[in-house]
Amino acid sequence: MIRSSLIDVENLLLDLGLKTGDKILIHADLRVFGLLEGNGDGLISVIEKIVGKKGILCTPSFTFSFPEVFDIHKSISKIGSLTNLFRNFENVLRVPDGMTSYYIIGDQASGMIEKWDNSSYGIDSIIGQLHQENGKVLQFGTDILSPIHYLEECVGVPYRDIKRFEGLIINENQRYNSHTDFYARNKVVKKIIPDPIRAEFYSNVYQKILYNNREIRLFSIRDFMNFAVPRLDRNKLILIED
Repeated sequence: MIRSSLIDVENLLLDLGLKTGDKILIHADLRVFGLLEGNGDGLISVIEKIVGKKGILCTPSFTFSFPEVFDIHKSISKIGSLTNLFRNFENVLRVPDGMTSYYIIGDQASGMIEKWDNSSYGIDSIIGQLHQENGKVLQFGTDILSPIHYLEECVGVPYRDIKRFEGLIINENQRYNSHTDFYARNKVVKKIIPDPIRAEFYSNVYQKILYNNREIRLFSIRDFMNFAVPRLDRNKLILIED
């Protein structure tokens, strides 16, 4: 198994083209780094050092808690080990979304949360805001891509409908009722990962590095949407198996 230092990761990200001011959505399978120095505890700091305070670091922290209670500080994400690194970061904020929450770091984090429209994938969802701000996706050794569902809602697919989920939010001593408009499946389908749209798009991403036999990629959400929207519009079942 390979060993990766935090300096290795920093140099890799600089070679990849990550830069000051970048607003990034991170998806990661941390196994791409093998044995990562300090069990990855300094990984978020390394990325923040590059993008700076004016940049944004964001990762899903989905719990799908509603209609039960969502505790902003205590509800555990069901989405991978990276979220635990975000959760323990000193300056992190969390979107008060009982379905598809995100951890966000950066000077603009509170503004994004204030603008959030109580939707998972709507115009002013976290993904929607990143799209508007020419945000980017940083993938560490994974094909997972949250904006695929934003794409589905923007185009409109026959196997999903907007469904409102309601529940209780707890934020330390504050308690209040809230809701999330979630683009939910209306029937059982089997996703293709990577689907034909992602597979073709990933093959053409130019900011990528092969590391430990897996790809690390950086690309803009805007580029992905410009590529993907007309393809999904032509065949609205292309992302699922027949």
